[in-house]
Amino acid sequence: MKSKLAGLLVMGGLSGCMLGPDYHQETPAVPDHWQANVSSQANLDPETLKSWWKNFNDAGLDSLMNRALANNLDVKMALARIEEARAERRGNRAELFPSVNATAGVQRQENPFPGLASGIKYDLFEIGFDALWEIDLFGRQRRRLEAASADLDGANQEYRQALVILTAEVARNYIDYRSLQRQLHITRGNLESQRHTLSLTEKLFNEGVGTRHDVVRARAQTEATEAQIPALEAAQIAAQRQLEVLLGQQPGTLSEELATDSPLPQAPAQQLLTSPAETIRNRPDIHVVERQLAAATAMQGAAIAELFPKISLSAFLGLRNTDIETLFKSASFSYGTAANLMQPLLNFGKIQAGIDLAEAKQKEAYLAYQKAVLAALQDTETALTHYLKEEIRRQSLARSVADMQESVRLSQLRYHEGVISFLDVLDAQRALYLAEIELARSEAATSTHLIAVYKSMGGGANAAQEKS
Repeated sequence: MKSKLAGLLVMGGLSGCMLGPDYHQETPAVPDHWQANVSSQANLDPETLKSWWKNFNDAGLDSLMNRALANNLDVKMALARIEEARAERRGNRAELFPSVNATAGVQRQENPFPGLASGIKYDLFEIGFDALWEIDLFGRQRRRLEAASADLDGANQEYRQALVILTAEVARNYIDYRSLQRQLHITRGNLESQRHTLSLTEKLFNEGVGTRHDVVRARAQTEATEAQIPALEAAQIAAQRQLEVLLGQQPGTLSEELATDSPLPQAPAQQLLTSPAETIRNRPDIHVVERQLAAATAMQGAAIAELFPKISLSAFLGLRNTDIETLFKSASFSYGTAANLMQPLLNFGKIQAGIDLAEAKQKEAYLAYQKAVLAALQDTETALTHYLKEEIRRQSLARSVADMQESVRLSQLRYHEGVISFLDVLDAQRALYLAEIELARSEAATSTHLIAVYKSMGGGANAAQEKS
């Protein structure tokens, strides 16, 4: 027994050997600063990134976001994938320990040895416990556990990425809805004004003061404006339906809540940038591909270990007897131990193919990681540029709308004084309408691009539902 115990201890010491490359976390090469024309950059407070949408100071958006975090189906699916990965890891970890089973059975045997009552048949009854332990001498199972642990970490990062996407989509669709609501308000207001102008033009024509050309032009402009309303209404309903899906609710649930006009959330002016290196560290999608690379590296070791022997120990403790009536007598007590070694000899290249496959997957995972880093930098640079340029455009449009409003007022005065024709008034009104619509769209685009900036920095990755 002492020699057997010593042998087990030696094997246990050898089990520290792990084949294959050890994974070392990658440090991506990133630029020192952004190419976008920004005045300065500073590390954002983690709490600001955690609930960045609160910077818009919109209670309606806050309420929608809280419900989305609680009920969104994509987030719930991501949580389920964490449970799957956790169970997979537990299963791999269990492979490192002996398995013990209760066993009971009966065997029909024949004595095969000549000279010892050859040809005698008998039954062998047994009941007890057996144990089997595969010693992880070359680290095959530990490498699989290492890969499963990386997969679990990756599933957690996928959950965080689902929160990033969710918070950005809720905010973007809410802003789209409020922007379309405002565009409808502008369009209907212009339509009312144009209908009033058309009525006045028809009255002047009937009195012989105006011309039929003025009437036709006024009617055409009124009808063109009226034709814009159905398309805007359809887009607004589509934005509402998308919000309802994000909140995990049935179509029409938000109709009453969103029906009341609300100001378009404005993009707050503040220092919101982080350095490229900090941005890469904050993004869950980068962590996902990094964990996939770690898992692929570990699986290389597991594949290489298939070339080496597999050693297992087995044991039985229980009762054995040829007579079931005396099976539970003390004389039936039996125990046994065994050691087995299996060395692959001929498998027609199957193991080598598995090693080549694992190596190719590791290479693919490494390239995917590099690509993800480049895509993240491009994503952030693009979002920053769009935001900064759209803010300049929004300011120009705001000044243009103010000038157009004054132009319409002056053209109406000059028309009543008989200085200009009614065509000039219609042109001024049409220009004002187009400028107001463009300003509304630019304000929404500015906020949307800011959302993209927050998303590119991993904003919302640590978001949590507020408790009421």
